[in-house]
Amino acid sequence: MLDLMPMGFLIHTKQGIIFGNQEAARLLQVRQNEVVGRHFLDFLATHVEEAAKQMEEAFHGRISVEPTEAEVRTNGGPTRTIKLIAGALPWEGNPVVQLLLQDITDLKTIQDRLHLLAVTDELTGAFNRRHAFTIGHRLFDARNAASPRLALAVLDVDHFKRVNDTYGHSAGDAALKMLTQSIQAVIEADPSLNATLARVGGEEFMILLPGMAPEAVHETCEQIRLEIERRHVLSTAGTFQITVSIGVAWRNEMDSSFDILYSKADSALYEAKAVGRNRVCFDDSSQSPSKSRMPT
Repeated sequence: MLDLMPMGFLIHTKQGIIFGNQEAARLLQVRQNEVVGRHFLDFLATHVEEAAKQMEEAFHGRISVEPTEAEVRTNGGPTRTIKLIAGALPWEGNPVVQLLLQDITDLKTIQDRLHLLAVTDELTGAFNRRHAFTIGHRLFDARNAASPRLALAVLDVDHFKRVNDTYGHSAGDAALKMLTQSIQAVIEADPSLNATLARVGGEEFMILLPGMAPEAVHETCEQIRLEIERRHVLSTAGTFQITVSIGVAWRNEMDSSFDILYSKADSALYEAKAVGRNRVCFDDSSQSPSKSRMPT
């Protein structure tokens, strides 16, 4: 009857497993006759401490309010995610607990996919506006953090309507994908950057740059501008290049909200467009190394 259960079932002493059903063996990725004598925690790749605490509480007759979700250590097979429910058994002498293992791998995959869809832009793969603003508000409010600096760059594709009118909207989509790839290439090249990239609408993007000195922010934004400028966009209608204008602002003591910071960066972006495009400009009230820098 225990082998017919749709959930993994283990009987466990403090020393190790004394029984495991077929489903438990499948989830733990070993033969059923290899389960006995092993310790359940040795099978886990994640959340080992939480599972150990839950088992210890079960040995003392307590049931945890929240089950433990953990990944099973794999020997080349597919990773499985299980939910652990532990409870005491009325066993005289040596304390024994029962462990129920529920396979939630497919459920976690669906949850992760839904979360990804909820926080990312479908076209470019960058974060979407809602998620980026959530992160921005959190970073802005972390005034007592060890690195209170927060810079925000807002960038916009120059003459994007001309791209769509000349090459078509599919080419415009290709340009936005290339732009995203260019920015991610710069960000990923420096592991110390804790940057957040998001598409906030149309051809406009934002980059959160926390904990960076103004000179480093300026250098990073210039690298992004140059990287986008040098790359070619490949489309069925032809090959072309794009440029971007970038506005940058830093949080200061006078800013009352992240929305104010965004507004300052947006104003700097419009200044960059007004003075010729394809350049980085800084908000007047920001602690920038220079107000603007012409492209080289």
